[in-house]
Amino acid sequence: MLTKPTFIPSNLSDAPLDFPWDNGIAVSLSDPDEQPARLVEAVWKLNYKAKAALALCCLEWVLWRLDGPGDVGDPLQRIEAAWASTLQPAYSNSLDFDDVRDDVHQKGNPAGPRQTVLNLLDDWHFALTKSRTALEWATVKAAHLGSLTLPTSSGYEAWLQRTISALASAFPCSKEFDHSARTFDHSAERAIPRAWFESLTVPPDAAADRAAWDTFLRNLDPTANPYLVPADEMRAAGFVGEPYRSR
Repeated sequence: MLTKPTFIPSNLSDAPLDFPWDNGIAVSLSDPDEQPARLVEAVWKLNYKAKAALALCCLEWVLWRLDGPGDVGDPLQRIEAAWASTLQPAYSNSLDFDDVRDDVHQKGNPAGPRQTVLNLLDDWHFALTKSRTALEWATVKAAHLGSLTLPTSSGYEAWLQRTISALASAFPCSKEFDHSARTFDHSAERAIPRAWFESLTVPPDAAADRAAWDTFLRNLDPTANPYLVPADEMRAAGFVGEPYRSR
């Protein structure tokens, strides 16, 4: 199971659940035209893998915010599998959320944002596995969801600005990326390990990142997380290399 990153305050879930939430807010998070221009412009500057990793960080912020008042164990397991899938999609089972309801819209009710996290993660995972450029919209929406639900005292906005700046320097958007295209071949881009966000190292250290991925993969347990694919199943499906080891 994922542990809380050091950049997220240890007492984040202690803050009162007083964020506004209703059907209008939930619907707005599905509409690209309703997203803040500042976030769109910022995310557009990042390469594909940076967009993917940033989205997961933002969704984690929201889940850790809801930890305690809401049940976030299952969503965090899905996020853990999603992190692995940024390195190699074969690590993750389907993150399809046909069972997710989207009808809990009361102020301060953690179920509403939790459901939105799952819906956005569903969109994100589909886009990643199909190499769809729409992944960048899932990232913008994930960042916006954090702005809507995290208290000012959490430092989320400062973290977001600092992190996007580092990502833009370390992993700038490819000149070949066409925002209006349906797909983009991101296979040449390096996946960013979750641990990179603890240091925001610019320029990125390739050796350190490989070691971080190896540590992350070694700590994964497919027997405890149903969204991870067991190593023997990966081998049977033709996975090249040693599963759950950094290549």
